[in-house]
Amino acid sequence: MPVYRLHIIAVFISLLCLATAMEGKVTAARSDAGLIRLEKKIHALLNRERAKHGLAALSLDADLQGIARKHSQDMARRNYFSHDDPEGRSFSDRYRAAGFECRVRTGGALCTGAENISQFYSDAALLHEGGETVLDSSAEDAIAKSVVRGWMNSRNHRENILAPYFRRQGIGVAISASGTVYVTEDFC
Repeated sequence: MPVYRLHIIAVFISLLCLATAMEGKVTAARSDAGLIRLEKKIHALLNRERAKHGLAALSLDADLQGIARKHSQDMARRNYFSHDDPEGRSFSDRYRAAGFECRVRTGGALCTGAENISQFYSDAALLHEGGETVLDSSAEDAIAKSVVRGWMNSRNHRENILAPYFRRQGIGVAISASGTVYVTEDFC
């Protein structure tokens, strides 16, 4: 009987470890899903703005998406808000580091891309689950609209969004431990 009881305890511990591991993965997946939904909502709103001005929609580029996400994650992790990271690297440096090359003709000039960034904070938009800060899905639309409205009200950001020569973009969203939402939009 002691061997049987020991076996049940071992099975119980294994199941408990598995459930704990799965719980962490569910939280991360739910958090990632919210960020991906927000990225797609921002992308759709930006294309609506372009359509209002008779411009073609920007496609969502996987490489630019990865570059934008990494920059937002870096800003969230290291608590800064800038196009240049603390070491002075710009979006062009991030493109090169990722092996991404952008060369867009703009009349007689050559454009190598552009970047917009945004920062958003609202206690109401964030939830704390399992030690992780995640987006409240009911706030995603409000955040997306706020980010796009802010960019459209800024001359330089608006020019990037409405540049007729850009064809692709990547949107990356990250949340800092303090609850700040960082958004990066990279163009080519």
